[in-house]
Amino acid sequence: MSKRIKALACGCLFFGLAALALRAVPGSQEAGLEFVKKITVPGNAGWVDTGLDAAQGDGFHFKASGGISLQKGNPSANCGPAGLDLMTTQQPVPDRNIGALVGKVAQLISVKKDEDTGEEIRDEIVRCFFVGEEADLTAPIKGRLYLGVNENVFKDNGGEFTVLIFRRKG
Repeated sequence: MSKRIKALACGCLFFGLAALALRAVPGSQEAGLEFVKKITVPGNAGWVDTGLDAAQGDGFHFKASGGISLQKGNPSANCGPAGLDLMTTQQPVPDRNIGALVGKVAQLISVKKDEDTGEEIRDEIVRCFFVGEEADLTAPIKGRLYLGVNENVFKDNGGEFTVLIFRRKG
């Protein structure tokens, strides 16, 4: 076989495998959606930067799986992306289940340093939203997209959610 035919065969194989891999991403063939990224959201991490910036009006679709514990060692504190049937006013999204997968779009206004501690203080405009197992979002403001757990005390959490992020085309 000539080098040219081998290169062509390898190229076809590569693109064929890439197409199969894309078909294996749930929802990637849905009309108007383009797969962008797969993110892991640890239950004990706080907000996870997706690395994606949104313009106001950009459309996103999320599909989540996995499970976390809101208190390691307590089986009654385990939940999936929809969270536990309990709400508190201290949650980022207070009208949704504790432990649910949530997100935020944060528009950075300024960054300052605390003169006493040297800690970075970020002045941001933030809009939080519920994701759960599956959600659509139209970005209400421009900014960075983050995902997290609908809880403010997360250091004793365990497990993780896996989130597939899609952009709406057009």
